[in-house]
Amino acid sequence: MKWINCKPIFIGLSVVLLITLPVMGQEHQKKEQKARFIEGQHDPVVQPAFWWSNSRTLLIGVGDSLTQGTRDATNNKINTENAYLQLVYNKLKKVKPLKFSQPFLNEDGNRLKPFTIPTNLGVDGEDIFSVEGIEYAPRDGDADENYVTDEYLCNRLQPYFFADMHDKVLYPINLWAGQPVSQFDALIWRLNNRWRKPAWVIFWIGNNDAALASLGLGGKNPEYLPIPFRKIEHKLKPGVRWLLNFGEYHGVLSFAPYTSSIIQNSLTTPDDFQAQFNHLQNRLKDEANLNDVEFFLLTFPHYPEVGYLMDAGDLVTYLNKANPAYPDSLSLDGRVSLLTFMCMYALLKSESTVEEVNEILDDGSLVLSDTERTSIEGRIDEFNDIVTAAGSDHVHIIDIGAELNGVFSGTNPLLVGYKGKTFNFTRNWGWGHAFSFDGVHAGYTAHAFIANKILIDMLGLENDPRVGPYDLSKFLVDDPYVDWDGDGWVEGPDYKASGRTKILFLFKDYQEGVPGDAVIDTMSATALWELISDALLEEVISIPLLKLQAERMGLVPIKEINQ
Repeated sequence: MKWINCKPIFIGLSVVLLITLPVMGQEHQKKEQKARFIEGQHDPVVQPAFWWSNSRTLLIGVGDSLTQGTRDATNNKINTENAYLQLVYNKLKKVKPLKFSQPFLNEDGNRLKPFTIPTNLGVDGEDIFSVEGIEYAPRDGDADENYVTDEYLCNRLQPYFFADMHDKVLYPINLWAGQPVSQFDALIWRLNNRWRKPAWVIFWIGNNDAALASLGLGGKNPEYLPIPFRKIEHKLKPGVRWLLNFGEYHGVLSFAPYTSSIIQNSLTTPDDFQAQFNHLQNRLKDEANLNDVEFFLLTFPHYPEVGYLMDAGDLVTYLNKANPAYPDSLSLDGRVSLLTFMCMYALLKSESTVEEVNEILDDGSLVLSDTERTSIEGRIDEFNDIVTAAGSDHVHIIDIGAELNGVFSGTNPLLVGYKGKTFNFTRNWGWGHAFSFDGVHAGYTAHAFIANKILIDMLGLENDPRVGPYDLSKFLVDDPYVDWDGDGWVEGPDYKASGRTKILFLFKDYQEGVPGDAVIDTMSATALWELISDALLEEVISIPLLKLQAERMGLVPIKEINQ
């Protein structure tokens, strides 16, 4: 989007917004902050911001969904407030004057204070290329070379025009910069507009360079959806079934993500990662004011060890709940996606036989083999070597990847006690306590664990008499992803669900504290498949061709599609 082509009324509006609204937002913040201090609502360790505004260190987060605070495939204020970056800020501000601002979203996914300039720039889904607004060609089946796309840029003039998460998170930096901005552009703008403030930058980009290969979810032309479609299509609503078949026929949708060629195309190559990483470093040196800036680069855990990928033990544990006739042991070379498992569970609940359901595991394109998993983890190790080699006097490496790998492998268990009971945080979905319903993003206690490791490396807080690391047992009490009654199901959060989150929330504990059923166990087969049909429809209409076709078929009201 080029602003010089906008109609005069929009040019005038953008100038007014650029000059007035950010300033108005800052003045409003100062008044609120001063009022809170006068009313006694301030941290007693820290002086109020308006006393030392010129000496505060800018805390900037550059990252993906972990930095934004995603859980349950959902972004909102609840999740962001309980994510590691907010927790790091909450501790650091006790020993160091900081300036930090979150781009909070409400439960409908709308920005709460759109004219407040954020310092948490993390955007869900970001990889080493998209952080600069670039689509990596191998992950787009129609592209021959990398290209810049509006999808990864904040380029809207008004909040009610927001089209994607980059708009929601990075706005109004694009107004101040006078042009569309990627997350990395926003970082450079932030570093160049500090008003003599020092800056600390937490940089955690690279997890998603192995995400599609691990999750079998995402991509373009086609977009991958790891569900056993042939096994469930007769259960879906006719219109949804037809639309999914239409998408597969036209090559914009695929239900076969785990093949060797797709996995390799989905992974960023080491040479490409190195070249792009070097390019980002050079941009910082050439374009950014790096005076008095400290960078903290985080390494990446092994993505295939997330709870989303379920092994034979996980399947047996849960599928036996759906049908006691399910075998107590299972031979499986690899792991299946959480969405595949959920379809298997739903089939068993709607009277499909064990044999019919287990036929899904014979489809190699739905199973990430152990050999493929090891290959992906080896690639992640290469990414980490590249990041680690960048360490210097002002570039600090925090090896959080190794810390998380130790927890998930069991070589360095994370044990958290509460009232005489000890919880072992493992990679397993549900009963492993560590992950939210989506099996990818950490829960409250796991985010606090991440924050502690970062804090210790940043300031050595365990040796600071004013503040120590977080007591994880206190997070355990309010963590909705802890399986207190040991039945494999967790209570989960209480907020709105859309798309795949509707399917995830079927597996909420019906009554946490009393061993028993999940919500899915209380539903009729008809209601269950209607909900799954609606959730899949919401998921696939993000694909332009399927959005248009859904409109033509009347599956979704035009006003919903065009929002």
